[in-house]
Amino acid sequence: MKKYLTLAASALLLAACGEKPGYEINGTVADSGLNGKYVYLYEYGVQGAAPMDSALVQNNAFTFKGTQDAPALRKLAFAEDVVKPKRAASGENAPFTSIFVLENGNLQATLDETASAVSGTPENDGLKALQAHMRTLRADLEKLSADMKSEDKEVASAAEKQYDEIDQKVTNAVRTYILDHTTQLSAAKLLYDFRYSLDEASQHEIIAKADSVFKAAPNIDKLMAHLEVLTTVAVGKKFTDFEMADPDGKTRKLSEFVGNGKDIVLIDFWASWCSPCRRDMPNLVAAYKKYKHKGFEIVGISLDNKADAWKKGIKDLHITWAQLSDLQGWKNAGAQRYGVNSIPHTVLVDKDGTIIAKNLRGEGLEAKLQELFGN
Repeated sequence: MKKYLTLAASALLLAACGEKPGYEINGTVADSGLNGKYVYLYEYGVQGAAPMDSALVQNNAFTFKGTQDAPALRKLAFAEDVVKPKRAASGENAPFTSIFVLENGNLQATLDETASAVSGTPENDGLKALQAHMRTLRADLEKLSADMKSEDKEVASAAEKQYDEIDQKVTNAVRTYILDHTTQLSAAKLLYDFRYSLDEASQHEIIAKADSVFKAAPNIDKLMAHLEVLTTVAVGKKFTDFEMADPDGKTRKLSEFVGNGKDIVLIDFWASWCSPCRRDMPNLVAAYKKYKHKGFEIVGISLDNKADAWKKGIKDLHITWAQLSDLQGWKNAGAQRYGVNSIPHTVLVDKDGTIIAKNLRGEGLEAKLQELFGN
């Protein structure tokens, strides 16, 4: 009898060992109006992807169960006609939506208006903590955004400065997280989310440390291709020439203005529809007036797509330096040559045509021009 009991116990143990590990997501929804609705599990990074699974919300709760061969980025969300899509701040989750790393284990999901998140594994716990830190840092941004529109220039200027300082703190926190987690999918997603905020050197540093899992995350291949373009126009390289029309329709080459042995030239990528560009333009006007007679020039490359708007912007913003555009918007050929994916974007070129600095604006540009020309 004892022999048979031992055999039976062994069989049960073998069966248990043969079971495939799985995950269970137990979620809560902080809106009773969503009871009776389905929450869906999507593959992250696939535009228009069909749901992978669904769960009915009952008593403000839902459950997903399954198995996951390897960790993968996923999204929990309701149908768009149930919860209207809303853009979230970089790195954070939209209302009643959560992007997380699906892996085997017991996960807990919270879907609400302001702090949706998934926890239960070290990677998801770390991402949740970072997102909470970002929300704390960004707590005053709404008020600062309103103050930036004030007619009182001192109030607007102070608000803009504080806004930029907070934005930099968020970016620094994200950069630290990514560099500490260059084997994790959540960090790869954050790198793509903050690709406009993290400087070129930081992005190269991150990719150099990243493993194959990180590099295989959605969109990282695009980011790496963009970094390859940037290496061709990095500081220390010669400027890249191109040609396009001026406001009168005459085709001009960039080399007519840059690398002529006479002037230090700022190539300014901008557009009349770009609010940050318009806010910074008075600084450029002042710098041009101050240093033009010392050998400083500017060439504007507009990402406008309407000639009238471009010309009106030139007039309204008191721009007096050379302007070029192919009126192709974000498909602007010059912008593509220089890897421009956000504006304003500037490239400072010395008299011999060598790039000596990038993305200088405001106080940073003034400090560099003082260094080059003196007061």
